[in-house]
Amino acid sequence: NDSLENITHSLCTLEFEIRRDLYYWILEQLELYRPYVWEYSRLGISNTVLSKRRLHRLVFEKYVNGWDDPRILTLNGLRRRGYTPEAINDFVDLCSVTRRGNENIISINVLEHCCRKDLDQRCARTMAVLEPVKVTFVNVDANYLYEVTMPLFPKQPERGTQVVTLTKEIYVDRADVRSTQVDGFYGVAPGSTVGLKGAFPFKVLEVKEDPKTKQPVSVTAELLQDAKIKTKTHLHFISTKDAVQCEVRLYDVLFTAEDPNSLDDYLTGLNPNSLVTCHGALMHKILLDSKVDDKYQFQRLGFFVVDPDSVPSAGRFIWNRTVKLVDKEKQKALGTTAKK
Repeated sequence: NDSLENITHSLCTLEFEIRRDLYYWILEQLELYRPYVWEYSRLGISNTVLSKRRLHRLVFEKYVNGWDDPRILTLNGLRRRGYTPEAINDFVDLCSVTRRGNENIISINVLEHCCRKDLDQRCARTMAVLEPVKVTFVNVDANYLYEVTMPLFPKQPERGTQVVTLTKEIYVDRADVRSTQVDGFYGVAPGSTVGLKGAFPFKVLEVKEDPKTKQPVSVTAELLQDAKIKTKTHLHFISTKDAVQCEVRLYDVLFTAEDPNSLDDYLTGLNPNSLVTCHGALMHKILLDSKVDDKYQFQRLGFFVVDPDSVPSAGRFIWNRTVKLVDKEKQKALGTTAKK
């Protein structure tokens, strides 16, 4: 078929090597052009599958949402997830090629590292809140407003700034809030003092929780405008003045199993939390001018891209998480993988 289609060079995986002599013999007997054929090890990436047959089953049995689902490593899926051509090329260069068999598995952390390194240079920083909990400062007026100027690129301040407002009421993420103090927790809890990114620290007076779910729903606090206090945590936040509702889709690895192909049934290794949707998330109003495929870093949360399902003209924004920020444990794994 390669010969009939005038393919000059054919790059195959190793299982085709034993067929090469028969392939060449048929071409010689038919007096057809003989392409160059090279066999290499198949690229295997952990926590996913790359086989067309297995991807086909995932798509047609509705385990994923089509061929451009951001959880599968098709080109359309990678694009929708927010990966750039530069990040993918960097990953391929880092992996190189080998002929040591088809059992090699590259940690998906290496791919995420390449993506993170690329997006760090191109994505402006902003703030968003995935599960909002309102914080009310009881010691400031209702019309209180303090403007904070923050760099879009902290390592390159010359690339511009943005203005974030601090008001009497702000939103923080539920993940940063506890209704009782716990050892080793430096977020929002009764009696704790917490910092805000680029702004003042505040002291927590009370955390109210939902009586049914036991989840935190509101916080009252004192804003410490004049205090020179060093805090162990500086939270991202959005003021009620800047907040715009949006949807955020948190994508993770598709399989909990490092090598799904080693399972008797690879579907048993699917990650039930590979997609978590935050319908009531809030983004900063500076993002209202964003277009499909625009990419940003949401501080403390990761890198995100505007999904094609969004309708920016109607104010409907859907954000896909491309990759989390650096995970120290995964960095250790990355270091081990890179040495190999």
